[in-house]
Amino acid sequence: MTISLQRALEHMAWANQEIYKLIAELPDEALDAYATDPEFPVREILRHIASSSGGYASRLEGKEAEVLEQPKNMAELREIAKVLATNDARLLKLVDLEDKSIEVIRDGQTVNWMRSTIITQAVHHSIEHRAHAVSALEARGYKKVDLDDFDVWGYELSQRS
Repeated sequence: MTISLQRALEHMAWANQEIYKLIAELPDEALDAYATDPEFPVREILRHIASSSGGYASRLEGKEAEVLEQPKNMAELREIAKVLATNDARLLKLVDLEDKSIEVIRDGQTVNWMRSTIITQAVHHSIEHRAHAVSALEARGYKKVDLDDFDVWGYELSQRS
């Protein structure tokens, strides 16, 4: 088997779902937690992760991306987690595309990116913002999620059982 981005995407999808599931067990007020910027609370961070996952897939598919709304409560967060699972699955289906430069519009500008760059960014973006969300929760006293439980080592161990 050759090394590919598939494993990184599988880990991303698994960690996203596990962390969203734990956050959804917190009280609704936890969605208002923020680390340093009250304009970027947990509800926005988690919306942003899910919307961006779909945005990366849409760029690779040549489609228009759907922009999600912020969850008002944990029930809505669970619905966003379902959309995120679908978006992450879309990315997984695209991992074997030929790697070539494609034209995309980003922030009103037409740019060219390698497909592998877009997929790699999807993985890194998710990791960065999961850490951001958990840090925001911890800053406000919510200690539900330990990111070390959702690293790549933990993912591999979860697949063995």
